[in-house]
Amino acid sequence: MMVIEYANPQDDTQAILQPMVLTLLMMVARQYKLSIPVPKNEKLSDKIVRYMSEHSDIVTLKDISKHFSYHPNYISTLLRREIGKSFSEIFLEQRMERAAFLLRGTNLSVEEIAAMLGYSNSSNFYKAFREFYQCSPRDYSGKLTAI
Repeated sequence: MMVIEYANPQDDTQAILQPMVLTLLMMVARQYKLSIPVPKNEKLSDKIVRYMSEHSDIVTLKDISKHFSYHPNYISTLLRREIGKSFSEIFLEQRMERAAFLLRGTNLSVEEIAAMLGYSNSSNFYKAFREFYQCSPRDYSGKLTAI
């Protein structure tokens, strides 16, 4: 159906193809996720960290507690005890790893990356990045191009 629409473009072809392509990509992503083996004896803390990584766009301690059916205080205590980091520290680490990946692998601006990572303004992102990597995002991406 997509091929037919693409081969015979009309005025509304773009509007028709866009949701179809998004649906196709979503189905591919779901199949890919199912193909990744999940360890049987995985600890709850590891499951939580994996969930945080897979749902970084919507992850909050409240969402995690709801998903895993545990009280937020229990999850916080569990993460601190088994991983040695708080929920906020793990979340920041994952965000900064994504930021570094996007700075290395894309031509997106720092402002676009900040928005993608859920920062309400780029100055908060700059501050968090500088504290985490001891350099600004621009300096970080500049170091990469100099190599």
